[in-house]
Amino acid sequence: MASAATKTGNGALPAGFKSPFVRVEQEGSHDDLLAVAATLTNKTLAEVKKMAVTLGMRANGPFYFDEVLFRKVLFNLSPLACSPYQDFVSGAALPDVCVLCLDYDENAAARHVLFHRVRAPTPDGQSFSYVIDPAGWIDAKHQVTTDLRHLNMQPAWFLEITQRANPNGKSPSGKGK
Repeated sequence: MASAATKTGNGALPAGFKSPFVRVEQEGSHDDLLAVAATLTNKTLAEVKKMAVTLGMRANGPFYFDEVLFRKVLFNLSPLACSPYQDFVSGAALPDVCVLCLDYDENAAARHVLFHRVRAPTPDGQSFSYVIDPAGWIDAKHQVTTDLRHLNMQPAWFLEITQRANPNGKSPSGKGK
């Protein structure tokens, strides 16, 4: 995975670069995908949870938040689209923005982080990749980092995030649907 990132200053983002995503920290042990949705949509975790409940997630007690509900939340809170899970092959093969599903274990438990590849030009002319990790228990230096060596990438999957082709529901001529 190291090939996906240009090593900069011990995992720090390059000087002058401002991420378009603001990290939202998860509050519980299983709301990482909700926190990533909040990061992608520039909403609070409470706003994303409210939308998820509106779309069918349980308001109280244990809940299941899968990629189908994730996709619906993104659709309702942003102009973003989300692919189904795809197999991780290599860091170089990842799309520019995706949600990585990693740390998978035999109990089907996993966690999610946001991956972003920034293509040149940047202030120093270098392309680089970084992750935003919503986990509150990880070291602060790994919460937003270009150093991806701490991530357990085998096995792993990803959800590609793209702009919806027509987020406003208007035809290309601008005259409505």
